[in-house]
Amino acid sequence: MCGIMFKTNYYSKTLHDSFKKAVESIAHRGPDEEGILYTRDYSFGHRRLSIRDLTKGHQPMSILDDHLLYNGEIYNFDELNKMLKNPVESRSDTELLLKLLMEYGETIIEKIMGIFAFVYVHNDEVIIARDHVGVKPLYYTILDNDILVSSEIKALLLYGIKPQMGLDEIAELITLAPSSSPGKTLYKNIYEVKPGYYLKFSRKGIKEYQYFKLKRVKNTLSYEDNVSMVKFLLTDSIKRNLVSDVGISSFLSGGLDSSIVASVAQNIVGVIDTYSIDYEGNKENFKANSFETSRDEDYIGYLIKEGKYNHKSVLIDTKTVFDYLKVSLHLRDAPGMADIDSSMLYLAKEISLKHKVSLSGECADELFGGYPWFKKQNIEGFPWIRNIEQRINLLKDDIKDKMDFKEYLNKKYEECIKEAPVDPSDSEETQKELQMNYLNLKYFMTTLLHRKDFMTMGSSLEVRVPFADKRIVEYCYNLPYEQKAHNGVEKQILRDAMKEYLPDEIYRRKKSPYPKSQAKSWHNLIRGEVIKILNSDTPLAKIFDIDRLKEIAVSDKELDVPWFGQLMRYDAFMAFIYQIHYWLNEYNIEVII
Repeated sequence: MCGIMFKTNYYSKTLHDSFKKAVESIAHRGPDEEGILYTRDYSFGHRRLSIRDLTKGHQPMSILDDHLLYNGEIYNFDELNKMLKNPVESRSDTELLLKLLMEYGETIIEKIMGIFAFVYVHNDEVIIARDHVGVKPLYYTILDNDILVSSEIKALLLYGIKPQMGLDEIAELITLAPSSSPGKTLYKNIYEVKPGYYLKFSRKGIKEYQYFKLKRVKNTLSYEDNVSMVKFLLTDSIKRNLVSDVGISSFLSGGLDSSIVASVAQNIVGVIDTYSIDYEGNKENFKANSFETSRDEDYIGYLIKEGKYNHKSVLIDTKTVFDYLKVSLHLRDAPGMADIDSSMLYLAKEISLKHKVSLSGECADELFGGYPWFKKQNIEGFPWIRNIEQRINLLKDDIKDKMDFKEYLNKKYEECIKEAPVDPSDSEETQKELQMNYLNLKYFMTTLLHRKDFMTMGSSLEVRVPFADKRIVEYCYNLPYEQKAHNGVEKQILRDAMKEYLPDEIYRRKKSPYPKSQAKSWHNLIRGEVIKILNSDTPLAKIFDIDRLKEIAVSDKELDVPWFGQLMRYDAFMAFIYQIHYWLNEYNIEVII
């Protein structure tokens, strides 16, 4: 994996010192090598994390007047290589992609199986593309009619883009965060290339094209046939994700999804290193609830005793969780999933001491209906945001008066579900089911993919997500929920498809989310720090009613409804507020209303 930075010079020359600093700011994404190229009309910057064809694949890569900046992995290398008139002799997917683009243009993008973000220059036109479901991030802005593109927002800011928020950005923060609507960021005039889209930029301007669209294809197969198909698609995807010229490891929580990925990988490659995370004090303080039903460590043991695993359980202490709130924010360039980001980053840093590549079980819940809201009918709005009135009430009165924030959220919801492919003959119940599938793919899944990318690439660790295979995404969109949750058991079809790889205890384990700290020391620390901030001259006052925030912080009462998802309650919300304070202050965000 890599980090990329790009600028056109159509209307303004590139400031070389600023450009180089911008490239250096994303060095964590590619510590192995730096490449910078200046031409008359374009500036290219690249940071490389060497995974495949270690001695080649240098970037920017150029053939004649065509140039490519690329971040990603192509999993159908051999099939695509056969499409070339003169197949590449190396194993560099950068070289393969460049030659495919030269021969087929943008029509080749949809045929790629993999994760990617790239900038390709050909005939005075720039193509800027992102993978099908958004595993790899890519941002852009327009400056003096030229376009700037980067893997991370910080590089754009370092080049000179002003960090500003308008009402739309405040709406994203208060109604949707830590998720975001497609293409939007918390920065005015900085955008994200949408998953499944590419941009064309030239002196004529900019145009957006969607190359990947889900289609409604009714699934009439029997349960047994669908079980077989899920098994084939997932095992094939995991096998393809194992292609690497360096060793591969795997995240392992003891849950269904990560256990499947690790077990299939171990059956293919033999001994594999696996890693998990837990919090200081959780063993002593753990209390089961309807969402967190059991501790991960108990179930990890069931898997590793049956296979060839070198497992390491990483323990994060309370002070590190707090300290990493700042570190993780700098990697995202925005407030995120708070304490969860902290522990994910800490775990990734531990893995990166030995590995450059790791597999993960992300996306299974969104694809196979693993969350409680998939079961419930007649849900209106984003089911992981059930507190919109309380959210809006935290804003300053003069900001609340300037915009209908509830309508902003409702509009985003309606726009999304209207895009969901349905068949006119589908029942109302089926249409709602498909809309829920689509909503999760476009919002909730991309939120988790953001978390994974920024926290792992911030540690120079490439994480691959076999469940995010476009074939699995397409198949699961049309897979009836009654089969996904066969006999009323969440993700039963996935359990049955991969049963041979799982100990019975994990096969039957009820879903348990990513772990969170239950230590009293964490609660006391984050609560005390936020109260301290709220009693100071905090930039939170630009947006929030400080007295209302104080009321929540001082009350020390659990939130009636999570701020986001299932488990972002009091402690996590306090950590989120802490991150917003730090972000507004450290990034010197100008609020324009």
